Amino acid sequence: MNKKIAIACDNVGFKRKEEIKKYLIKEKGYDIVFDPVKTPEDGQHTFARLADDMAETIQKDKCRLGIYICGTGIGFTMQANKHWGIRATAVTNPYSARRARLSQNAQIIGLGMRVNGLHYMEMILDAWLDEAFDFNKARENSKVNLLEAKADDDRYLKKPDFVAWNMGFEREK
Repeated sequence: MNKKIAIACDNVGFKRKEEIKKYLIKEKGYDIVFDPVKTPEDGQHTFARLADDMAETIQKDKCRLGIYICGTGIGFTMQANKHWGIRATAVTNPYSARRARLSQNAQIIGLGMRVNGLHYMEMILDAWLDEAFDFNKARENSKVNLLEAKADDDRYLKKPDFVAWNMGFEREK
């Protein structure tokens, strides 16, 4: 199976992003389809734009998952959540990462360079990536909450015409 993922960072997270990118490719078998930050300077003062670009990449179904690495992962995920259908969260431990995926079907996680070291980030990624959300196994509460989240997005956000999939709110048809 061809696994695709987006990755970005600010200038603070650049070195770690490069390390995580290698891990994703070599150890996890992912193709990186979005990686706009090629130098630390490319990531300076860009988290809002990069969050917008990553959200659109996911909405257009070029990939369904994204990772952002900065000081904490908080600002980026707050900006990403302004987009219809996007569920992003900053995570600091494997359990929260696993639950973000299994309970919320989160597409984007933010990782903090100033919070966790490389090995621990790899453990967080393993917890988030290794067990995808499965509508057949998901708790009923999680499925109900996803539909409520979609209703909230429909009420408060504009769904772009270019959205190319159901954004993980419902089972694929």
